[in-house]
Amino acid sequence: MLKRLSKESVTNNIVPVIGLTVIVTGLQGLISVFFLMFISRLNIGRDSEFKHGVASGSSRLGGIAIIFSLLSGIIINLYLDNSLLLSNLSKYIDNILLFSLLIGLIGLLEDLNQNLTSFFRLLLILIFVGVALALMPQLIPFDLPIFAGINEKNNFIFIYLFTVVMIAGFINAGNIADGANGLFPSICLAFFIVCFLIDPSIFYVSLIVSLLTFTIYNASTGRIFLGDFGAYFLSAIVAFSSLNIFMNYDVSVFLFASILVYPCFELIRSLLVRFFNNKAIMSPDNNHLHNLVNHCLLSWGFSMHKANSMTGLGLALISSGPPLCMIYLKVQPTDNLWFYLLFFQLLYLSIIYMFLGKLFQRKRDSLL
Repeated sequence: MLKRLSKESVTNNIVPVIGLTVIVTGLQGLISVFFLMFISRLNIGRDSEFKHGVASGSSRLGGIAIIFSLLSGIIINLYLDNSLLLSNLSKYIDNILLFSLLIGLIGLLEDLNQNLTSFFRLLLILIFVGVALALMPQLIPFDLPIFAGINEKNNFIFIYLFTVVMIAGFINAGNIADGANGLFPSICLAFFIVCFLIDPSIFYVSLIVSLLTFTIYNASTGRIFLGDFGAYFLSAIVAFSSLNIFMNYDVSVFLFASILVYPCFELIRSLLVRFFNNKAIMSPDNNHLHNLVNHCLLSWGFSMHKANSMTGLGLALISSGPPLCMIYLKVQPTDNLWFYLLFFQLLYLSIIYMFLGKLFQRKRDSLL
């Protein structure tokens, strides 16, 4: 029988969460925690099933809290910099943020109604991404190595459509990765830390604090998670930001790939498995690596919440931790080591998946 989080345990968890958040993130973090506490108590956008390591009824609106936290962080930083003017604030409300929000709204409809088909959501994502790139053609990565030798003028449509499909695919990959407490927000946190090191800005600082606060609250309480809105919004802003930095700075595409390897690995693995097993490509499943790790921790006696949070933070650490460490060890963003790191990451994630898959298959066979 699944155990519900008691009011007493939730109350006892909140005080140290607030204290830790304020110590680590300051005023913006404190504001973010109150946003999270308020939104997690709303009676809309709640799960109707037992998942994400907590009892049914957890809020799916974590992405809303991240948006409020991001905007408050930008305002606070501009105020401290004595530059809180409408013209300065508008610099950060650009097309990348606006289109990421629009894509996030597709997920918000699902969070509130939970009845949109996967195909319909994918179609809307493709349309919004297509419009975004049409209005921001400077983000189309004509300099990608895979396009070497292709004439830009004659193959603009091909490269444009390829980019639309890749971004839409990553947005769905991010949604897949939002299956364990702290997993996808931690991966995004690592990504934006690297973005800040390459291109220091108030926007990245505010987003880093928002994600750090959310990760602490999500992993420690389990009362709220990203939901489709949060996953879609963060995936979109990660995708657009990676293109923006790639087109404006000398950065290897494999650097970003190594940081974002887990959602990409799970998307590709899921598609291949469904294809070879003659299953519908859009069909959902619970055979992801985070599901297997979570089952393993549960079988060792950990509670649902602890197992889920350990799964998310652990997978984020082993997937996005190595490239973050390499950045701090002064490995250059253009170094060929990023390609070899990506290859090694894909290899060990595959090995872990196959090992756990065989382990649980043996357990199932023994019960027959």
